[in-house]
Amino acid sequence: MPSILALAGALSACATIEVDVPAARTAPAAFDQMPTGQTDAAQLDQWWLTWRDPVLTRLIEEGLAENADIRIAQARVREARGMAGVVDSALYPTLAASGMAQRGKVEVRDPAPLPQDTSMVKSYLGGFTASWEVDVFGGRRSDSAAAQAAAQARQQALYGARMTVAGDIARNYHEARGLARRLAVLDRSVAATERLQRYARGRYDAGQATRYELDRAVAQADALRAQRPLLTSEYDIRLRRLAVLTGQPPQARAPLPPEPAGAALPTPPAGMVPSDVLARRPDVRGQADMVNVYAARLGSAKADLLPRFFLNFMLQDGRVDFSSTGALQGTAGLLGVGVSLPIFTAGRIRSNIAASDARLQEALARYDRSILDALEDVDNAYGMRHGLDQREQLLLTASESAAHNARQAGRLYDAGRQTLQDVLDAQLDALRREDELAQVRMARANVTVRLFQALGGGWTADAADAAPARARDAAAPVTTGE
Repeated sequence: MPSILALAGALSACATIEVDVPAARTAPAAFDQMPTGQTDAAQLDQWWLTWRDPVLTRLIEEGLAENADIRIAQARVREARGMAGVVDSALYPTLAASGMAQRGKVEVRDPAPLPQDTSMVKSYLGGFTASWEVDVFGGRRSDSAAAQAAAQARQQALYGARMTVAGDIARNYHEARGLARRLAVLDRSVAATERLQRYARGRYDAGQATRYELDRAVAQADALRAQRPLLTSEYDIRLRRLAVLTGQPPQARAPLPPEPAGAALPTPPAGMVPSDVLARRPDVRGQADMVNVYAARLGSAKADLLPRFFLNFMLQDGRVDFSSTGALQGTAGLLGVGVSLPIFTAGRIRSNIAASDARLQEALARYDRSILDALEDVDNAYGMRHGLDQREQLLLTASESAAHNARQAGRLYDAGRQTLQDVLDAQLDALRREDELAQVRMARANVTVRLFQALGGGWTADAADAAPARARDAAAPVTTGE
């Protein structure tokens, strides 16, 4: 018996079904838009800290702890790990114990060979049964590898959920800040147009201005007032979204506290190479895991063409007591070896192999697309950040010039060389430049968040978790031994 088990164990560990997976796309040596320098990994893991904004940090930490999408992803990870345990159990023998006790009466019609007083019978039965499918050709190991890779893909989805939640909170936070700045600028603009409107009405009443000039001033004030309801609604939408992202009811939204004095837009990360980024991206890592899932399932499907071997073992011990004649007892043992080989399945197995291979090819295409998308995301985000940096500098110069012109117009008005309308027009022009500057700064903050996400920032792997082989090296092929 021990020798049979040892032989079965050796057989189950030696033979495999090889599934060769083509090499992944080779990552380029460098990004087009990546600046030179070095980036600390911790800067990416918790990139929101680089803003030096305690309000933003608090919101993201609350979101990572309370967000429903993250809790859903965590539950899916636990489910996948549980299912992996179920599948792994098929690799091992199954052992069960059984027992039974009975008591009854027997009506004896013919006393021979039993005497008349043997009507009371007691019986006891107990034993063990064991069964094991010896995984000679690796089919069950393929199933196990597929389940483990699927669980790892769920883990990557959890990392992706954390990254997405942190990014969504940061975007909505910066948009809320930007909208608050725009509302403040709008209120100052409305105040200036109302003053201009009063000035135009006074001149009209004095016969110094036409009706057209008055109507134009009124229309200008009304147009600015009309912007406020929409901006206010957008601001409230961001606050509701922040509440939901942090696990709170949208009705629990609260206005943001004053902007911290030390908060500043961080410098973009520098010096990263594409292979490092691909190894950090949860979406790419997850697609690499899915390639391993479908490669293992293809190995399992191919194993169905081969024989399957089974071991069965039973050990039973029993006793039957008769009321007059004493007891009968004994022990029985059984060891069986079985084999199953498919002969005719109407093409079911080969059709399943073809379908499994097609799923693997789809997974490879998805993985390839995820690599291309990741590489594109990085250069696009850097390009947008660079363009917005330049736009901000130009708008900042224009805003400073407009503000200088407004101050100069005020001094000329005080000297009697400009009209009040000239002053108010200059102030409104300066406020328009200030509003444009607020919009571009909001866009810069958002694209910076997008950049950190494109680089795979915003999550930290568990200590026991490692990047899938295909994500670590985009050119490395995967060959499963299933």
